[in-house]
Amino acid sequence: MLQVIGNQSAKSWAEQNGLPVQTVHEWIKHDRKPRGANFQLLIQTTGIAKEWWTSDSGQPPPPSAPPVQAERLTSNLQINKGLLHHCMEACRHIYGAEFSSSLEQIQIGYAVDCYNVLIGMIQDNPTGLRNLAHLTREDIVQLMKISIKLGKLHSFSTSYDYAVK
Repeated sequence: MLQVIGNQSAKSWAEQNGLPVQTVHEWIKHDRKPRGANFQLLIQTTGIAKEWWTSDSGQPPPPSAPPVQAERLTSNLQINKGLLHHCMEACRHIYGAEFSSSLEQIQIGYAVDCYNVLIGMIQDNPTGLRNLAHLTREDIVQLMKISIKLGKLHSFSTSYDYAVK
């Protein structure tokens, strides 16, 4: 990731490319592999193939397709609002009162991470989003608990910095 960003700050690079600042921060600080809707956005905005992003290869290859303007991408991005709502409710259930009383942008960050994990589970399945639509909040709670145990999601912490400075 740092090879692609170069000398730019992660925040300015994320904003310039239409990516959530907190997500880019997680990719860099916690050496997380991109996934879900933000991963697709990353591939499209940089023009760098999925294979490079998921490997530990050296220098990034030249773009396989010309980078796409972030404004055009974000206008076409489809978010399943019902699924995102279920993710927020599941976060409130799992993380409790401390989560519910935290800053709204922190709550949104955790809910979006949950959403991205779920989208990552079905990204190669054309009917996957329809299948996710049948999940209840309780189903998502169970998937989140498993994802936390597997390290794909964080346990809640007030020191976990989703606040955009």
